[in-house]
Amino acid sequence: MDTINTMLMDYTGNTLMQITWFLVSIAGGVIMGKIFYYISRFRLKKMAQKSKTKFDDYLIDIIEEPVVLLLFTVGMWVGAKFLTLNETGVAFFGKIMFVLIAITITWFILRFIDMLITEYLDPLVSQSESKLDDQILPIVRKSAKGIILILAIVVILSNLGYDILSVLAGLGVGGLALALAAQDAVKNVIGGFSIFWDKPFQIDDFVEISGESGTVAEVGVRSTRLRTAGGTTVVIPNSKVADQVIENFSTRQRRRVTVNIGLTYDTSAKRMDDGMQIIHDTIKAVEGTDGDDTMVRFTNFGAYSLDLEVVYWIVDMSNWKMIIHEVNMGIKRNLDEAKIDMAFPTETHYVVQQQDA
Repeated sequence: MDTINTMLMDYTGNTLMQITWFLVSIAGGVIMGKIFYYISRFRLKKMAQKSKTKFDDYLIDIIEEPVVLLLFTVGMWVGAKFLTLNETGVAFFGKIMFVLIAITITWFILRFIDMLITEYLDPLVSQSESKLDDQILPIVRKSAKGIILILAIVVILSNLGYDILSVLAGLGVGGLALALAAQDAVKNVIGGFSIFWDKPFQIDDFVEISGESGTVAEVGVRSTRLRTAGGTTVVIPNSKVADQVIENFSTRQRRRVTVNIGLTYDTSAKRMDDGMQIIHDTIKAVEGTDGDDTMVRFTNFGAYSLDLEVVYWIVDMSNWKMIIHEVNMGIKRNLDEAKIDMAFPTETHYVVQQQDA
């Protein structure tokens, strides 16, 4: 035993008993953490469930793991009191304590942000009519947690003796070229936040941007995606979206639709009147149209057809595509049932037979 104490004193400056108490203190911190975790998981949560407010449930949930780490840190701090340390040793353990406490606090804040967004902001966003909020929230979550992590790293490195200002200055010189190269990306990010802030359109709105028209499928931090009528996806950088004139068709209270229909030349005037009435009644029967503001008129003797112009208004803008489909299908079906033929380009050749002189 004396030999062991002598060796430990030579290498560590502490006796076997001091080191033993140090390890016992750390083990005690771990055990206390396990006990707290058990009590929190099986006792405190059940007690919190009986209260009228849910905040205590959330609070217990987010402090479970951080408190376990904190109790381990306390055990190490108490154990260090049993050791004989020089100035270097004291400074070393002091830095370890600071790092562990900083990690504990950061961990708690990150879990608190998750709880705040999940339990309070998510329900508010789900009640909002705007679908852009659903995409903003994950960005807010990541941004907030990223800022907290960066601040924690800066504080920890500063406490460990690193000159943060010198490091940042060095990175600034080297990062100047990178910043210049990445200025387009920065513009896109700023444009994305401008879109989130101004909300010139919502998800599923039909818009025209930079000559491209389509339904807004996604708005990200870097780009906006439109789903065109042809089924393709157009990706437009947010910097370009923010600088362009945006025409949002979905903000209309009503949408005017014009359809040109040609009837065959063998259709009588009476049958044309019947056909125009059928078209008018068909449009009026489709839900989402303004049946009282519909016009069907004979406009032209075309090269191949008797041309009708049909003008009607859609008042249900949330379903305008299907309304146009139902109107077109209804007109075709009802004209077919009435045996009124729609024309297609044809040519009629008249042959004059001359009699022999």
